[in-house]
Amino acid sequence: MRFSSSRTLCIVAGIVAFAASRGPAAERLGDMLRDSPWSGLIGTWVDAETKGAKMKTTFAWKIKERVVEITSTEGSRESVGLVGVNGRTGEVFHVGADSEGTSFLGSWGLEGEDAVLRLTYTGGDGQEGTVTVRLHLENADTLTATVQEAQPTSFRLVRFKAQG
Repeated sequence: MRFSSSRTLCIVAGIVAFAASRGPAAERLGDMLRDSPWSGLIGTWVDAETKGAKMKTTFAWKIKERVVEITSTEGSRESVGLVGVNGRTGEVFHVGADSEGTSFLGSWGLEGEDAVLRLTYTGGDGQEGTVTVRLHLENADTLTATVQEAQPTSFRLVRFKAQG
């Protein structure tokens, strides 16, 4: 089973917490965000080509300072994920599922300036796998996500700015 870009969009949410691999175990996700280059991630991001007609993901506080909820759509597929900090280990975890029955669980770390998610997943058909997603913040309004598979897939997300 190939890991789809909609699952990747939900995973992108984990970048809000990439700094957890350092610091005390009791640190809050909100503190980690403020102390990182990813502090401006909360909001809505869309694919650069169609401005959201293909892909759209929103990062929002579900529990202020503690848990970020990520919702995303790609066509008819919907995904939801939660990102938080393990209070004992300080590890930033990511857990979620999509409308096709896939569930996923992973953790975030830093490699240079990039946020890297190592993820395991189980598809709705029971097939299991692993995937690594590398995120690079180009500027405050643009990020690149690369799904590192045998044939890497990259896509660009831009900050959604409402017309008005």
